[in-house]
Amino acid sequence: MGKLVSAYFSPDRGCDDVVIGFIDHCDTFLDVAIYSLTHDPIADAFIRAHQRGCKVRVLMDKSQAGNRYADDEKLEAAGIEVRRDHQKGVMHNKFLIGPARKRGKAVLTGSYNFTKNATYSNTENFVVLRLQYIANEYQTEFDRLWVADAPLETD
Repeated sequence: MGKLVSAYFSPDRGCDDVVIGFIDHCDTFLDVAIYSLTHDPIADAFIRAHQRGCKVRVLMDKSQAGNRYADDEKLEAAGIEVRRDHQKGVMHNKFLIGPARKRGKAVLTGSYNFTKNATYSNTENFVVLRLQYIANEYQTEFDRLWVADAPLETD
Protein backbone atom coordinates (compact mmCIF):
# COMPACT_ATOMS: atom_id res chain seq x y z
CA MET A 1 0.00 0.00 0.00
CA GLY A 2 1.34 3.45 -0.96
CA LYS A 3 1.60 6.46 1.30
CA LEU A 4 -1.78 7.73 2.43
CA VAL A 5 -0.47 11.23 3.24
CA SER A 6 2.46 13.13 1.72
CA ALA A 7 3.62 16.61 2.81
CA TYR A 8 5.27 19.31 0.69
CA PHE A 9 6.79 22.68 1.52
CA SER A 10 7.89 25.84 -0.26
CA PRO A 11 9.71 27.97 -1.24
CA ASP A 12 12.00 26.48 -3.87
CA ARG A 13 11.22 22.85 -3.07
CA GLY A 14 9.35 21.84 -6.20
CA CYS A 15 5.78 22.35 -5.02
CA ASP A 16 4.65 23.50 -8.44
CA ASP A 17 6.08 20.33 -9.98
CA VAL A 18 4.12 18.19 -7.51
CA VAL A 19 0.90 20.09 -8.23
CA ILE A 20 1.47 19.76 -11.99
CA GLY A 21 2.19 16.04 -11.57
CA PHE A 22 -1.04 15.62 -9.60
CA ILE A 23 -2.98 17.35 -12.39
CA ASP A 24 -1.18 15.43 -15.14
CA HIS A 25 -2.25 12.10 -13.58
CA CYS A 26 -5.94 13.06 -13.58
CA ASP A 27 -7.73 11.39 -16.45
CA THR A 28 -11.44 11.48 -15.61
CA PHE A 29 -12.14 14.49 -13.39
CA LEU A 30 -10.47 17.33 -11.53
CA ASP A 31 -12.32 19.64 -9.16
CA VAL A 32 -10.43 22.76 -8.09
CA ALA A 33 -11.24 25.33 -5.40
CA ILE A 34 -8.45 27.89 -5.45
CA TYR A 35 -8.05 31.33 -3.96
CA SER A 36 -5.39 32.54 -6.41
CA LEU A 37 -4.16 31.11 -9.73
CA THR A 38 -1.43 33.13 -11.44
CA HIS A 39 1.26 30.51 -12.10
CA ASP A 40 1.02 29.79 -15.84
CA PRO A 41 2.58 26.29 -15.78
CA ILE A 42 -0.16 25.17 -13.36
CA ALA A 43 -2.87 26.77 -15.52
CA ASP A 44 -1.34 25.03 -18.54
CA ALA A 45 -1.60 21.68 -16.71
CA PHE A 46 -5.34 22.28 -16.16
CA ILE A 47 -5.69 23.00 -19.88
CA ARG A 48 -3.80 19.81 -20.80
CA ALA A 49 -6.09 17.82 -18.52
CA HIS A 50 -9.13 19.33 -20.21
CA GLN A 51 -7.69 18.64 -23.67
CA ARG A 52 -7.18 14.95 -22.89
CA GLY A 53 -10.85 14.60 -21.90
CA CYS A 54 -10.65 15.13 -18.15
CA LYS A 55 -13.67 17.03 -16.78
CA VAL A 56 -12.14 20.09 -15.07
CA ARG A 57 -14.20 22.41 -12.86
CA VAL A 58 -12.53 25.44 -11.29
CA LEU A 59 -13.94 27.65 -8.55
CA MET A 60 -11.96 30.84 -7.79
CA ASP A 61 -12.26 33.72 -5.38
CA LYS A 62 -13.93 36.63 -7.17
CA SER A 63 -11.46 39.25 -5.96
CA GLN A 64 -8.44 37.18 -7.00
CA ALA A 65 -10.01 36.35 -10.36
CA GLY A 66 -10.08 40.11 -10.95
CA ASN A 67 -6.29 40.27 -10.61
CA ARG A 68 -4.73 41.19 -13.95
CA TYR A 69 -2.36 38.19 -13.66
CA ALA A 70 -5.12 35.69 -12.84
CA ASP A 71 -5.46 32.74 -15.22
CA ASP A 72 -9.25 32.31 -14.99
CA GLU A 73 -9.89 33.82 -18.42
CA LYS A 74 -7.11 31.70 -19.93
CA LEU A 75 -8.84 28.57 -18.59
CA GLU A 76 -12.22 29.69 -19.90
CA ALA A 77 -10.74 30.42 -23.33
CA ALA A 78 -9.54 26.80 -23.38
CA GLY A 79 -13.08 25.56 -22.66
CA ILE A 80 -12.78 24.90 -18.92
CA GLU A 81 -15.78 25.79 -16.79
CA VAL A 82 -14.71 28.43 -14.27
CA ARG A 83 -16.92 29.90 -11.57
CA ARG A 84 -16.08 32.91 -9.44
CA ASP A 85 -17.63 32.78 -6.01
CA HIS A 86 -20.36 35.25 -5.18
CA GLN A 87 -20.81 34.37 -1.53
CA LYS A 88 -20.16 36.73 1.37
CA GLY A 89 -16.50 36.98 2.32
CA VAL A 90 -13.45 35.46 0.67
CA MET A 91 -13.37 32.02 -0.99
CA HIS A 92 -10.04 31.13 0.62
CA ASN A 93 -10.04 27.39 -0.11
CA LYS A 94 -7.03 25.82 -1.79
CA PHE A 95 -7.69 22.25 -2.82
CA LEU A 96 -7.78 19.86 -5.76
CA ILE A 97 -9.72 16.61 -5.93
CA GLY A 98 -8.81 14.02 -8.52
CA PRO A 99 -8.69 10.28 -9.01
CA ALA A 100 -6.09 8.46 -6.93
CA ARG A 101 -3.57 6.40 -8.88
CA LYS A 102 -4.74 3.06 -7.53
CA ARG A 103 -8.42 3.70 -6.75
CA GLY A 104 -10.78 6.24 -5.27
CA LYS A 105 -9.92 9.91 -4.92
CA ALA A 106 -7.00 12.00 -3.73
CA VAL A 107 -7.01 15.54 -2.34
CA LEU A 108 -4.24 18.11 -2.51
CA THR A 109 -4.79 20.86 0.09
CA GLY A 110 -2.92 23.36 2.23
CA SER A 111 -1.86 26.99 2.39
CA TYR A 112 -0.17 26.83 -1.01
CA ASN A 113 -1.66 29.16 -3.62
CA PHE A 114 -1.06 28.41 -7.29
CA THR A 115 1.23 31.40 -7.74
CA LYS A 116 4.89 32.07 -8.47
CA ASN A 117 5.22 33.71 -5.05
CA ALA A 118 3.96 30.55 -3.35
CA THR A 119 6.50 28.51 -5.28
CA TYR A 120 9.57 30.72 -5.12
CA SER A 121 9.14 33.20 -2.25
CA ASN A 122 6.52 32.29 0.33
CA THR A 123 6.75 29.75 3.12
CA GLU A 124 3.75 27.57 2.31
CA ASN A 125 2.70 23.92 2.40
CA PHE A 126 0.24 21.34 1.20
CA VAL A 127 -0.51 17.68 1.73
CA VAL A 128 -1.78 15.03 -0.63
CA LEU A 129 -4.36 12.87 1.11
CA ARG A 130 -5.31 9.46 -0.22
CA LEU A 131 -7.85 8.75 2.51
CA GLN A 132 -11.27 8.10 0.99
CA TYR A 133 -13.34 9.38 3.91
CA ILE A 134 -11.43 12.69 3.74
CA ALA A 135 -11.65 12.86 -0.07
CA ASN A 136 -15.40 12.31 0.19
CA GLU A 137 -15.72 15.21 2.67
CA TYR A 138 -13.82 17.48 0.28
CA GLN A 139 -15.96 16.32 -2.64
CA THR A 140 -19.14 17.09 -0.70
CA GLU A 141 -17.85 20.57 0.11
CA PHE A 142 -16.75 21.24 -3.45
CA ASP A 143 -20.12 20.14 -4.81
CA ARG A 144 -21.90 22.39 -2.28
CA LEU A 145 -19.77 25.39 -3.28
CA TRP A 146 -20.17 24.61 -6.99
CA VAL A 147 -23.97 24.74 -6.66
CA ALA A 148 -23.90 27.80 -4.38
CA ASP A 149 -21.73 29.66 -6.88
CA ALA A 150 -23.73 28.78 -9.97
CA PRO A 151 -23.98 31.75 -12.31
CA LEU A 152 -26.59 34.24 -11.16
CA GLU A 153 -29.56 34.53 -13.48
CA THR A 154 -30.06 37.93 -15.07
CA ASP A 155 -33.26 39.30 -16.56
